[in-house]
Formats: sequence, structure tokens, C-alpha cells
Amino acid sequence: MDPLVERFFHVVDKLIELKKVKSSRQLALSIDLSPPQLTFAKKGERDIPMKYIDEMCEKYFVNKKYIVLNEGEMFLPGMKLSNPRIEAEPLHLSADPNDYDNDGSKFEELGDGTLRMRVPIVPAKAYAGYMRGWQDPEYYSDMDTISIDVHKRHSGDYMAFEVKGDSMETSEPSKMRSNIYEGWIVVGRDLSRHQWQYKLHTHNYDAWVIVHKTEGILIKEIVAHDVENSMITIHSLNPKYEDEVLSLNDIEQIFSVVQIINKR
Repeated sequence: MDPLVERFFHVVDKLIELKKVKSSRQLALSIDLSPPQLTFAKKGERDIPMKYIDEMCEKYFVNKKYIVLNEGEMFLPGMKLSNPRIEAEPLHLSADPNDYDNDGSKFEELGDGTLRMRVPIVPAKAYAGYMRGWQDPEYYSDMDTISIDVHKRHSGDYMAFEVKGDSMETSEPSKMRSNIYEGWIVVGRDLSRHQWQYKLHTHNYDAWVIVHKTEGILIKEIVAHDVENSMITIHSLNPKYEDEVLSLNDIEQIFSVVQIINKR
């Protein structure tokens, strides 16, 4: 195997060890490299094109000189060696172009004016794999669904998330009704990026799922939105978690939670 390719795979193995990605396949998807191409490279049958090395270096703070010249440390100083927080794991993907409506769901008339919206569910994916892997047709094989009763056909992309951790739990009696417990499922509507330039309707939703480039997948309240400076302030119900100010430039997706499913 070419030494450059060998060092590339050393980095891949380290990213898996650090839980930045779950597998080499998810790493490939996150940099737009096809998994078969990665397999051929690992067998020594193909090189890794430099554009994918550049993409990996940019996305994961990898030192390009380490891969190309075997010089310096594997990662740049900006690399966070701690794992991202996963407070909600993705379960539901948007549209399957072969089977689902444009908004990624199917609707069933119940006869009483109510519609049942069927939402696909897939196993939780690691953060980097989720970010780009949802467009991979393989993700759609053998999917389960959850059903949500609605009163109209909803447009947009919906995602179901399984809640992890206790950041949205409080023992304060006046606020316990808003608790969202680990194991529950929240259904969110993807808020397109162009809408972020306007004031978010934070008063209309009790919880939001925020997919952050480095901090992971978070479920929080959004208590303030500084439109001019593109910043949001997030709040946990659990008092042991402090409020945080996040730049929208560091966020990939925002979902407004439209339904909470109690799985207890």
C-alpha cells in the first residue's frame, strides 16, 4: 500500500477510536467518497484522490502534512479530542425518492378528517455519517415507521430523534410538565437555513433539536436569537447545564420539535 494511503487509513482508524465517526464507511460518506472506492484503496488497488484528503483534513482538523509528507502531528490544534454530545439520536430520514412523497412521509386518510403521517425510522447513526449519509439509498433498506396523527398534509422535511441524556429534565414542580426524558422520541421539522436570517419563533416551540458541527446533536430550548450577529442562546431544563451561546455558522441543522412521543 502506498505510504500516503496507509497514513490516510491511520487517520481514519484514529477518528473511529475518538468516536468522531462510527466506521470507515461513515467517514467516506462524510467526505463524499464512495465506500467501494475506499474499500479498493484499503486493498491497495486504488489511490485516494487528493480532493478527498483535503475534505477530510478540513472537516476533521487533520494535518495534511502528516498524510502527504509524514510530517508533524496527526491533528491540527483545533481538533477536539473530546467526543461530541449526543442528546438526541437521529431515527427518521427525509424523502426516499422511490417511495415517499416529496416531504419524506406518507399520508393515510382516517375518515374522520384526520390524517396519519407515516414517518420512516432508521437505526441511529454516528454524527458524521448522519450529516451526509441520509442521502445514501442503503439507509432506506428495511426501515420501520412511526405513525403520527395530523389534521393536514404537512410540507417540509421531518426527522424523529431518540432523546439521550437528562439535559431536558428538571425536578422543579412548576416545570416538570415540560420534561423530555431519555428514551422518548421527538419529531422535528427541519428549519431551512435561509429562515435563520429572520427572528426564530422561539415562543412557538418548547424544544429544538440542534445539529452542531462540533458539539453534536443537542436538544434544548432556544431562549434568544441575535439576528444581527447570527447567534442563539440555548437553555436546558436541567439546572446543572448552563446556558450556551452558539454561532449559527457552526450549526448544520435546526429542527423545531412538533411532537413528543412518550416511550415509557
